[in-house]
Amino acid sequence: MIDNYNFSNLSTILGETVLLKDQAGNQVNLVVSEVIKGPIDGEQWEAFSVIYKGTHDFSVPQGIYKISHDTFGEKELFLSPNSQTEYETVVARKRDSIPDIAAL
Repeated sequence: MIDNYNFSNLSTILGETVLLKDQAGNQVNLVVSEVIKGPIDGEQWEAFSVIYKGTHDFSVPQGIYKISHDTFGEKELFLSPNSQTEYETVVARKRDSIPDIAAL
């Protein structure tokens, strides 16, 4: 479950580092540089993207990684490179507070 990996929590750690680990156990620190609400964010959907900054010393290919920080714990997330030093995770999920009409 990734419920504490959310816009509100991530906005509080702008400028801080997160630890990224791959399946082979390699790890690197990335800086949370932006947290941006997505176009469908609203009453029914939580949508946002997180931009991470790295350095020119390494390159992280697109894939699923474990990303951790004290604020949200350790989460497995899909990460895409935007450039040699910038990476992005996009989240779009239905908000739990909206009742499912089929369940009524």
